[in-house]
Amino acid sequence: MTHRIATIGLTLALSACGPRFEATVPPSFVELDDEHDAYDFRATTADGLVIAIRELEHKPKGEPQFWLQAIKNKLRDQGGYALLESVEVATGDGHKGTQLRFGHDEDGKPYLFYVSVFVTKDHLHLIEFGGSKEQFTASQKELDLALSTLRLN
Repeated sequence: MTHRIATIGLTLALSACGPRFEATVPPSFVELDDEHDAYDFRATTADGLVIAIRELEHKPKGEPQFWLQAIKNKLRDQGGYALLESVEVATGDGHKGTQLRFGHDEDGKPYLFYVSVFVTKDHLHLIEFGGSKEQFTASQKELDLALSTLRLN
C-alpha cells in the first residue's frame, strides 16, 4: 500500500485570487508543479516526505476551535488517524496557529501527518506534513524551517 498525504476534504472553496502566502522549499525537498492538484504548494523529498499548503476561503466564517475540531473529526473518523498531540506554532511573520499531530500505522510501519491551521479573517491556511515516522525524524529541522519561513500575506 502506498502512503499518501491525507486529504482533509473540507467543503470549502479554494481561493480564486491565487495564494496569499510565501513558502520556502527546504534544501532536500523539490517543489512539485501539478496544476490539477488540490494544493496551492507541494514539495517532497526523494523518499516521499511531503509538505503541502492549501489556502481556503474562510467561508463559512468560524472560530479557530471550530476548524480544529472539524479537522480532528474528519481525520479520525474517515482517515483512521489518531491525534497524538496539539501544539501552538507560528509562521515566520508571526501568525499564530495550532499544529495537530496525527499518527497511524500502514503495513506495520508508523506514519505521521501534521496539519498546522492558521485562521485569518478571510482565509484558512493548512500546512500539511506527511510521511513515515523515520522520514519525519530525519527531516525535522527542514520541516521546522518550512514553517518558520512561511509568510501569510
